Amino acid sequence: MVVMSRVVVALIGALFLSIGASLIFNTADAAATMGLPNLEAAGYGTVRADIGGFFLGGGLIGVVAAFRRNAALLWPVQLLVAIAFFGRVFTLWVDGPIAAGLDSMGVELVILGVLFWVKRVWEKA
Repeated sequence: MVVMSRVVVALIGALFLSIGASLIFNTADAAATMGLPNLEAAGYGTVRADIGGFFLGGGLIGVVAAFRRNAALLWPVQLLVAIAFFGRVFTLWVDGPIAAGLDSMGVELVILGVLFWVKRVWEKA
C-alpha cells in the first residue's frame, strides 16, 4: 500500500509539473484550454507566474513528498488544491456551473481525497 501511495503522489506531482511547464513554455495554448484565450502581454506573465507557479510549486512538493515518503510535505499541496476548490465553489455560487468547471471540481476533490488517504497510509507505516 505504501509503494502504491508513493506512486500515486508522484503521478499527481508529475501531472502538476507537466501542466506548469505547459503554462510556462506553451502559454497561449495552455491558457486557452483553461478558458483564457486572447491574452495580452501582462496576461502571459500572470499565467506563467501565478497559475504556472501554482502547478510547479504543488508538483515539486508532491514529487519530493513521494520520494521521501514524508506526509508532512503533503499539506502545502492539499492547501493549494483546497483553496482552488473553494474558489470554484464561490464561482459556482456566483456565476454558475459552466464558469466553475464542475469537471475540475471533481478532479480537485479526488486529489484531496487521495492526499488525505496517502497521509494516513504514510503515518501508519
